[in-house]
Amino acid sequence: MRVDVRDKVIVITGAARGLGRAMALGLATEGARIVVLARDEAKVKGTVDEIAALPDAPEAFGVVADVGDEAQVRAAAEAVDGRFGRVNGLINNAGWMPPSGTMKVLDFRIEDLNRIIDSNLIGCFLTTKHFAPIMISGGGGRIIYLSSMGGQWDATPPGGAPYGATKAGVNILANVVHKELANDGIRTIAIAPGLTDTPGARLAATEEHIARVSSRYPGGRLGQPEDLVGFAAFLCSDAASHLSGTVLTVRPFTG
Repeated sequence: MRVDVRDKVIVITGAARGLGRAMALGLATEGARIVVLARDEAKVKGTVDEIAALPDAPEAFGVVADVGDEAQVRAAAEAVDGRFGRVNGLINNAGWMPPSGTMKVLDFRIEDLNRIIDSNLIGCFLTTKHFAPIMISGGGGRIIYLSSMGGQWDATPPGGAPYGATKAGVNILANVVHKELANDGIRTIAIAPGLTDTPGARLAATEEHIARVSSRYPGGRLGQPEDLVGFAAFLCSDAASHLSGTVLTVRPFTG
């Protein structure tokens, strides 16, 4: 069976920039109909316009919503259902990585802790709750959760407990949703990449940390957003129909 996502309706959260934008453009190139979901209306339109400019561009649909707000997520799901009548894939990419060293357990700010939990974890619960029923009514679908190597206990640095805890929660969510919804045709996967060169990562990590991590990656470079596009296409395709409920790590360390 070949990897084929043509005509599949795939919702991508946080698709206005970084990894989400790369996956939106990459999957659209493969023929998928992309729902660009993010908070910034201008950036949502920008990604939709980029897709529309592709050769033989598939349909793209922009939705403005904060994944941490249930009313907005519910409205987004209703809008997508009304536009397409189905959802074949949901990629939970939206999230926030705080600046390095700012969230140690003895000095974090509660507003920052709430923000990271809402963005990275609550949003995944809410999108699953409101988009999975659309998938089920259409016979099933794929939910991908963007986790992180920071969700592994031995890969989380000092100051990374809040971020790591949300990503560890995402890993558990992927497994439990599999147990609850596999019989309804839902397949779930958490992808846990290492440090990836995105605008968010550049704001969060120090140059020293980026240089140290890069030196351990093949070719001396960080992972690029485009590196995960083929992986996402495989996971959203029927070729991955027997893969579910687990965490797939993408950790290209050389030693």
